[in-house]
Amino acid sequence: MEIIKLIGVAILAMTICLIIRPKRPEMANFIAIIAGVTILLSVIFKLNFIIESIQNLAQKANIPSVYITLIIKLIGIAYLMEFAIQLCNDCGEKSIASKLEFGGKVIVMTMSFPILLSIVEMIINIIP
Repeated sequence: MEIIKLIGVAILAMTICLIIRPKRPEMANFIAIIAGVTILLSVIFKLNFIIESIQNLAQKANIPSVYITLIIKLIGIAYLMEFAIQLCNDCGEKSIASKLEFGGKVIVMTMSFPILLSIVEMIINIIP
């Protein structure tokens, strides 16, 4: 039933935006942003189950929790960056969106570097 609520919010916001946009485009953008944030907040709380499941699997597989936490953070950053980029695009700010995308890629790359180093180190230790 959650999906019906999300679709309802989206359709309602879209209809309001279509009606308001010709006269007040800035208000239509504001309504679209509020709808997007509402949808984001309503689904973000559902991710707790997935995160706990991943952490349980990692414990069973003896994977250090540092790596799992880092991977979960990277996935979260990727989703949030995509959301912010789409908001910028929706508001017609494509140049800001492209710079935000670049910044997000740099952040993800720098945060994932310790995992890459760990993998290379394990490979070096395996090879005699």
